[in-house]
Amino acid sequence: QQPYGSQQPYGGQQPYGQEPYGQQPYGDQPYGQQPYGGQPGYGGVPGYGGAGYGGPQAELASRWARLGAGILDLIIVGIVAGLISIPFINWDRVVNPEPGTSFYNGAQVGTNAVSVVIAFLYFWLMHAKWGQTLGKMLLGIRVVRDEDGQAISNGQALGRSAFYSVLGGICGCIGLIDILWILFDPRKQALHCKVAHTVVVKVHSGQPNPYDFN
Repeated sequence: QQPYGSQQPYGGQQPYGQEPYGQQPYGDQPYGQQPYGGQPGYGGVPGYGGAGYGGPQAELASRWARLGAGILDLIIVGIVAGLISIPFINWDRVVNPEPGTSFYNGAQVGTNAVSVVIAFLYFWLMHAKWGQTLGKMLLGIRVVRDEDGQAISNGQALGRSAFYSVLGGICGCIGLIDILWILFDPRKQALHCKVAHTVVVKVHSGQPNPYDFN
């Protein structure tokens, strides 16, 4: 028998103010569990370590950063496409167009096709290798998988590029809707992000680069 005063109260309850055996005090969370309402990273993106234990959390890139990076990338693609197309342009027709003829001719269609191909290769290969285009590097943002914050696969990079560059290049309406989706999506995803299951996050010096292990 327990000495008088050390017995458990009726029903096995602890005295008032003491936690039951095996339970954490109020406000202390067991290791690895998030507090009520806590998220494994802003927007639900875990740290780059997979489960995120002990590592920095990934923070979604701002909409302005994504817009700025996209504009820079389009300028780069436009310059490259223009340089490739220069030898094939009929400059006499451009400078001295014939009356009644439209400037929108076969040469311009070919230039647009070259732009689509260059954009597709640019976004596909850059994202597959580094998770960043030149625009994203300058703005300090990176593409990662939405479920664990790791490097995206070659297939995900290809899917993003095909939706963004090819469909957007062929049908401008699709490209516009794709980009505008970022404005109201809670995770700031464009449609090509949702198709490929990716998100764009900020790059911090304290975070490991998931693409270093590719």
